Amino acid sequence: MIALVWFFGSLFAEQIREIHKSYPFLEVVGEAGAGKSTLIEFLWKLVGRTDYEGFDPNKSTQAARSRNMTQVANLPVSLIESDREDSAKARQFDWDELKTAYNGRPSRATGVHNGGNETNEPPFRGSILISQNAAVNASEAIMQRIVHVHFDTSGHTSASRAAADALASVPVETVSHFLIMATRAERMVMETVRKETPRFEAELMRHPEIRLQRIGKNHGQLMALTLALADLIKMPVAWREEILQALRDAAVQRQRALAADHPIVEEFWELYDYLGDHIMNHSRDGTVIAINLNYFQRIAASQNQPLPPLKDLKTHLKTSRSRRFIGIKAVNSAIEAHNGQGKTVKCWIFEREK
Repeated sequence: MIALVWFFGSLFAEQIREIHKSYPFLEVVGEAGAGKSTLIEFLWKLVGRTDYEGFDPNKSTQAARSRNMTQVANLPVSLIESDREDSAKARQFDWDELKTAYNGRPSRATGVHNGGNETNEPPFRGSILISQNAAVNASEAIMQRIVHVHFDTSGHTSASRAAADALASVPVETVSHFLIMATRAERMVMETVRKETPRFEAELMRHPEIRLQRIGKNHGQLMALTLALADLIKMPVAWREEILQALRDAAVQRQRALAADHPIVEEFWELYDYLGDHIMNHSRDGTVIAINLNYFQRIAASQNQPLPPLKDLKTHLKTSRSRRFIGIKAVNSAIEAHNGQGKTVKCWIFEREK
């Protein structure tokens, strides 16, 4: 139901941005077979589009992505990708391309071919849906913009399978009137968004674990849309309250996720602590940690300790939070020597854990 709330809100994304200056992205994540595709394809039927789920940004050019982002207003742009953890693929698409879409600004500018200096910068008037097996790993700015929904198969039964099959077989003609219902209720929806979003945002920001205003704002918007959707489709009160609580929980989990390191980074620092600072740290400055990844790999192998691939470490270490990444530079090594003097090595520099 959270995904339905978000899809419903997508029909008013441009109007909501006029009030709140932003509209969140939704990330639907879960193992294969959890029901993500079934749900998303059904949601598209609500607006008259059949046999469609989305497109893979890794299999498209920047120009194609830009055109997908500006084709329509007040509809989602659905990004599907099943293997985001593959770092070779991750290099092809930078999630930061989406950063300006959050505020409805252009994702790309192109020159107008008329011999002048004009540019074309179409605003983004829709919303972003991300569906994949692995959770998005991106900059903190992108992670703050996302409302995360996790799917799994733990509650699947033969009855739920039959219900999913029935949902998948619903003809588009049977449900596409939802678009008309929703747009006719625009005044009611926007009044609810104006009135309830600040209330829900304030409620979330009173939670002791939630510190980022953007998290409160994003989840508060979807909570307000829950009330609007409940009024539109006469949703049972128990369902409505369940969705509101799920969004409260999602806000807390998003804050925790932003405070935690990526699993690969956590594994790296656990191994660093096991091997020992005096063995792995090249810095002579006691306030920082300087690590040469090739040296680190060699020492780990000598101790029969597995290490994630260097290409994955280079992707994720820059997001380190427990020991903040500072930069990459040459360091006069405190642990490697050449002709009796410190050897200069290229190191990744991190702040020491506070």
